Amino acid sequence: MTNPKHHPLNASCETCVSRYVGETVMPASGESYGWHAHDFGQLISAASGSMYVGTPGRILLLSPAMTLWIPPDVAHWMRYGSNNEMRYVDVRRDEAEKIGSECRIMAMTPLLSALISETMPDNGAARTNRHNDILHDLLRHELAAAPDVPLSIAVPQDYRIRRLAQAALDDPGVVESVDAWLADAPASRKTIERLFAAETGMPPSRWLRHARVLHAISRLAAGEKVSSVAFDMGYASSSAFSYMFRRTLGRSPTEFCT
Repeated sequence: MTNPKHHPLNASCETCVSRYVGETVMPASGESYGWHAHDFGQLISAASGSMYVGTPGRILLLSPAMTLWIPPDVAHWMRYGSNNEMRYVDVRRDEAEKIGSECRIMAMTPLLSALISETMPDNGAARTNRHNDILHDLLRHELAAAPDVPLSIAVPQDYRIRRLAQAALDDPGVVESVDAWLADAPASRKTIERLFAAETGMPPSRWLRHARVLHAISRLAAGEKVSSVAFDMGYASSSAFSYMFRRTLGRSPTEFCT
């Protein structure tokens, strides 16, 4: 990923050749970037693998079936999974303002994927500026029309539940049940449930289910089998795991990783 300090989109808009600057990177497994922000927007998609992106109060997950939008000036951190091939499209600030000021995870479509590919330097070198402008306009319209995918989760900040939440995010497979997960919390069950609802908008059981889904998608995107992920996460069968997955997101596990 290009060093933000030397990125061409940090120049004034008048000197930028293009509204969109594409780049393909292949990060090492487990590679990460701490909290940072850009003067430009960033559109990220995965040809393979997955990555976690943290924003203040939320964690988002990207896999090949979707694309992620990060507006300018939004602080975030990133951690890659394995077998990653990522496509970054850095978006000039004036263009980014037209896309939106909130982070979004959007469903990938064949047209959207093709338009992202066309922002890569080698693909656009032979086209006229007018041709590129038309493609970039179409890309912006496709992003606006793309449906959102609910692959983010709020991270509670209250000390009484933050440790529990972080443990579940790191490895939800070690959580045998909601009761066992909450047993060591330094507060009553009623208080814990109230805190989860206030800080995440979900009861603990639903929040844990979403944490399991995020963790599962990351592993599936790295090439692991559905059955292996299901058993490691404590499900008696891959069908039981798939039922939970579809109940949460409305789609099967493999649909998010192919």
